[in-house]
Amino acid sequence: MKRFLPLLACAIPIAAHADQPAPAPAPDIDGYAIVVGSNAGGPGQLELKYAEEDARKMSALLVELGGYTPDRVALVLHPTPDQLRDALGKLGERVRADSAAGKQSRVFFYYSGHARATAIDLGNGELPLDELRTRLFDVPATLTVVVLDACQSGAFSRVKGAHEVADFSISSRQHLDASGVAVLASSTGTELSQESEELHGSYFTHNLLVGLRGAGDANGDGQVSLDEAYRYAYHQTLLETAATAVGGQHVTFEADLKGHGEVPLSYPRAATSAIVLPARLEGQALVEDKRAHTVVAETYKARGAAVRVAVAPGDYEVIVRHGSTLSHCDVSGGGEVDLDHCRDEQIRNEATKGPLGPRFTRPTRIELGVLVGDERDDAYTQSLANFGYQKDLIAIDVGLYGLALRQVSDELWVGALVGSVKMPQWTRNVSGSSTEQTFDWSTYTAAAVVRGELPFAGAGVGAHFSVFAQLDAGLGVGRTQLVNAQNMTYDDTYFGPAFGAAAGLHVLGWVWPGLGASLGYAYDYAPVIKDLIDNTHATGGHRLTFALTYGF
Repeated sequence: MKRFLPLLACAIPIAAHADQPAPAPAPDIDGYAIVVGSNAGGPGQLELKYAEEDARKMSALLVELGGYTPDRVALVLHPTPDQLRDALGKLGERVRADSAAGKQSRVFFYYSGHARATAIDLGNGELPLDELRTRLFDVPATLTVVVLDACQSGAFSRVKGAHEVADFSISSRQHLDASGVAVLASSTGTELSQESEELHGSYFTHNLLVGLRGAGDANGDGQVSLDEAYRYAYHQTLLETAATAVGGQHVTFEADLKGHGEVPLSYPRAATSAIVLPARLEGQALVEDKRAHTVVAETYKARGAAVRVAVAPGDYEVIVRHGSTLSHCDVSGGGEVDLDHCRDEQIRNEATKGPLGPRFTRPTRIELGVLVGDERDDAYTQSLANFGYQKDLIAIDVGLYGLALRQVSDELWVGALVGSVKMPQWTRNVSGSSTEQTFDWSTYTAAAVVRGELPFAGAGVGAHFSVFAQLDAGLGVGRTQLVNAQNMTYDDTYFGPAFGAAAGLHVLGWVWPGLGASLGYAYDYAPVIKDLIDNTHATGGHRLTFALTYGF
């Protein structure tokens, strides 16, 4: 199940505008774009997670729907200041060549990364805004559109911008305004911009991209203008950030575009493929690319008019939440969603608590761990002592285990466990000689697991904490080995039930999304090893466990 964010109905009402002619699929002037993304953190800054991916998505959309040819979109990832200067210089050369040939050009500049009020931060270097402004405006373009989404890592809704007063938004915009320039920024000068773990990107860029795919086409003319893109991004970003700890984020827009009229940014009607949500469908709709496992678009679909969202050819799943029902609808190669062939399931209408957000955010988890502890003493071990065997001085069990879990509800996980534990060695001196014989055993377990997990608020950048308790039951296999004084080896294998219980603390996403660790206590009981006088040893005991986990 995916996260559904509260959204406005700002999509293309096809039926209401069916008599309008489709616009030209591409602009009349040549377009050039520089799309910059940098995850690099400088001194005192954490490395970002999604800035470069946001830039990749923006670059792809400009080619797919923006009327730009691939050779005129420069995707600049993780640049140094000099590399960005070089990209801006090459852009200027191409536009000047067009101008000398009597051609008009437009320029689109996008930046996502770290920034301050007076500069964009590129790792250990920086490019002052005054210099960026000069280099952009030295390019003799008819129109320049600047989109700014600057960010710095924070908590679950990751905070963008080193300080509230130094956010790369309205304070930066004042350095960039000029005639023939439009500037769209992710927030105001008194707010912090935010990222979302669920969206795997920033709220602002995600909503801008969805708007450009057609959800922002308020008048249904098949193209999304600069004003329409701004209005859609403004409302959607504000709605989605209203419930975050940081608070509502207001997208800002200023332009000096005398004589330009409506400025189209994308042409979704000209797309070769589109997902059409039919008129009778109503609810929150999410479109997922099944191959890439990414959210392409999301919007609230109102009953009464069809909604068209431009997509690349491929296989998609449309997930619609209406009332207490969640519908999964497969769409291949574009086309209208067939509501009669969707898979429906019931959902719970309760608020999700805790920083892990909605259920199924990372519904599958793999855990690899180690355990140490004392072995249980019983009649079996007492019998060994009676026969003159002595346990090693360092009598600690050491084991390894692997655990696969699947989330089935908000706080319940089920899965399977396999593990092995090596017990301490027992040694017996053979009477009348200097030789000795040894005896030891190991236990192997395969078990089903049920875990309850309760998230709670915690500290740390992007970290999600939870406490857990689990029970497991399955098959135990015991293997004993006796090495006598003549160095002859005798092995035996036994089978029996195995049980266990555990509790502990789990932390997710502290270092990297999906990567986590757990620390806990476990108690296991496996009565599987037998001796010749009918004693059965229940291997196990009190254990301390540590594991690395990965959720996806």
